[in-house]
Amino acid sequence: MSSSESDLVTFRDGRVVPVAVLRRLWTLEERGLVFRLGDDGAVQVGPVRLLAEEDRAFLHEHRELIVGILAVGEVHA
Repeated sequence: MSSSESDLVTFRDGRVVPVAVLRRLWTLEERGLVFRLGDDGAVQVGPVRLLAEEDRAFLHEHRELIVGILAVGEVHA
């Protein structure tokens, strides 16, 4: 089964996220980056030395989606 850039994933809370965003986040994790929500609700990513300029642009562009993904990840089944 192939996927396209328009493929979507629906989370338990009804939030819909493009698969392409998830794939990019997984790629960043594979490179050693760690994501978490700060106490202020901001996305924290580190180590920052591993971030390329294009990674920063991606994270900025998709900040709201990433916050939602991280928030969903904190829900226990």
